Amino acid sequence: MVADRRRDLWDQNSQWWTQKYVNRDDPDYEELLLPLITDLFLNQKSVLDIGGGEGRVSRSLVIENTCDVTCADFSFSQISAAKNLGRGPTFVQAAADNLPFRTGSFDGALACLVFEHLENFEQAVDEASRILIPNGRFVLVLNHPVTQTSNSGFVYDHTHDPPEKYWRISEYLTETSQYEEVEKGIFIPFEHRTISRYINTLVESGFIIERFYEPAPSHEFISKNPEYENVRAIPRLLIIICKK
Repeated sequence: MVADRRRDLWDQNSQWWTQKYVNRDDPDYEELLLPLITDLFLNQKSVLDIGGGEGRVSRSLVIENTCDVTCADFSFSQISAAKNLGRGPTFVQAAADNLPFRTGSFDGALACLVFEHLENFEQAVDEASRILIPNGRFVLVLNHPVTQTSNSGFVYDHTHDPPEKYWRISEYLTETSQYEEVEKGIFIPFEHRTISRYINTLVESGFIIERFYEPAPSHEFISKNPEYENVRAIPRLLIIICKK
């Protein structure tokens, strides 16, 4: 089954994820994403971090907001790594499309850079809606579907002197499913969907869209990744805030 293959893949890559990827220097995560998530959940008392992996966001919410946080991930290896790190959240092995919680168990839910890796994301959205109380908040963080389309990336145009560098947008309207080699020997599943597909699925699951964010890369990120200097107006993330 596809789901089993993906779970096996995340289990195999768990050590790389927790020891190398999560610990990489990413100023946008520390200076932009985590503070924004903290602010968005200031009024929530119980939050579910869907696909929370090793628990980075979950731990941040516990520390900053002192709320009850449950971190759920379908990978046994990821949840095991999260439990070893501990420090506050409750950790549960569970798939995003089949959450083992009663209806209305939480007043907040979060899926941070998760749903673009899921094949059955419609069911995952339904589950996020089901476990929330009325007026509960759901925050969906995505790699921006426009700029992160498969085969998009830097282009160096040598027809100009000096050469120009810009960001190519590939076939955005064509939805794709692939395994991307993010590092030699490390393959991660990616599902490209249009923004309208995400929005329509959220609405059909009973969510009200309250706000979008498309944050520009931080100055700290640009200073440490100078290749992005002339594409600083191109967003890397799309953040959708919803109410049940």
